[in-house]
Amino acid sequence: MELVRQLAGLSVSHIRQFRDDDSYVDRLSHRYTTTICVVFAILVTTKQYAGDPIDCWVPAQFKPSYEAYTDSYCWIANTYYIPIDQELPDDETSRRNKDILYYQWVPFILLFQAFLFYFPRIVWRTLNVKSGLDLVNLIDAAIKYEQVEQYESRDRIMSYLIVNIERYISARAQLTRHHIEKRFSTFRRFCQLFIFCSNRHYGNYLVIVYFLVKLMWLVNALAQLFLLNAFLGNDYYLFGFEVIEKLFKNQRWTENRHFPKVTYCDFKIREIGINHFYTVQCVLRINLFNEVIFIIQWFWLIAISAATIYDFLVWLYHCTVPREKIHFVKRHLGIMSSFHPQEERQLARDFVLHYLKDDGVFVTRLLSVNSSDLVVTEIINQLWIRFKTINRLYSSSHSQQQTLHDNNINTSTLGTNLNYQNGNTSIHNTQRQRTSRIPPPLPSFLHRTMHQQLINDKPENIHETSKSSKDTDV
Repeated sequence: MELVRQLAGLSVSHIRQFRDDDSYVDRLSHRYTTTICVVFAILVTTKQYAGDPIDCWVPAQFKPSYEAYTDSYCWIANTYYIPIDQELPDDETSRRNKDILYYQWVPFILLFQAFLFYFPRIVWRTLNVKSGLDLVNLIDAAIKYEQVEQYESRDRIMSYLIVNIERYISARAQLTRHHIEKRFSTFRRFCQLFIFCSNRHYGNYLVIVYFLVKLMWLVNALAQLFLLNAFLGNDYYLFGFEVIEKLFKNQRWTENRHFPKVTYCDFKIREIGINHFYTVQCVLRINLFNEVIFIIQWFWLIAISAATIYDFLVWLYHCTVPREKIHFVKRHLGIMSSFHPQEERQLARDFVLHYLKDDGVFVTRLLSVNSSDLVVTEIINQLWIRFKTINRLYSSSHSQQQTLHDNNINTSTLGTNLNYQNGNTSIHNTQRQRTSRIPPPLPSFLHRTMHQQLINDKPENIHETSKSSKDTDV
């Protein structure tokens, strides 16, 4: 608890305005797109309620109060658009089919867009906390590790990072079923790769949640083009192509059917004994803003969709292809002197695929994206040293147990040579257990042994690594 309180004082939340636990492309969606939509909504709302969004040309006999009433009525009751070179339809139904229904609701449309872009962020923050690993605090600590200059503070921060990641790995290992260590069938490997069987037993909970959230951002960016088409009408999803075509043809792109500036409005005024029907021509000044806003929106949505697709495929490759995961960890291990590629190739593979697993590699990649490669290099190196220590203690303990087991068998079978004469040598084969390459969760006495050995013995490689980390100006 004392370590937690000390690290709370080292939080970088007061230095950074935002606390990140995702990639740059994700922040384009939930941070910058949301901000753009909110700013546009404030701009349009100010123009609507503090300015003059519509101005109608009324008959000469209208008094100023009549003119104000006409503007208010046409703003509320909608206007309709007929090109200036076409005749106005005679019947009211044909005119109402051309109604423009969106301009009063543009601020609410923009705020709804902002909510849709931020909603996957809420899902990600809600679900990744349930894993038991606080990614936000880990990334804050990794960034703070680069900024502090005192060696003692850097040691405390690194200890905090290693303890939390190792605790997550140990908690997951305790939940691992016994048959996980067996070879997976081809069908099961296919399911893990493409169907993503997500469970803490498999060590890919964070990866699956992250991909589901990225898929939500991708679907949201593509679906909003068609959602805006439902709100605005007039084939909005083709709006950007029409603007580009007019620009190449040197035409005025501001004159289009999507956001008309000159519209018409029909209304009746009831006087004593008679109803007067009027058709007036109005100028929608608000559409000057709406047109620019939704042109920017169209190109922004296309760019966000392309960037999200690319980022999704890149993360999918990095988090699902075993060779890429191993290459990423080996690249960081190769910087330190505690890794010997020729002698420890298989051990490094077990370290990545069976100890860190998908979630462990994902966390280190996320730290690398949001902090720096040097911090991630030291984290991976510390986890690698601890993994080798656990593996060495497990191998030693397993060898002792196997020796005792063989001695018990030899003692119990002393003087009974009849079975060997008959060729029944399967007793040793059936009772001899295969040695697993992956150490299981250590029992309590081995945890104490390993802890005591790390304190008293102080292996040279751990001492050299900690010394080099202090001497390195991150």
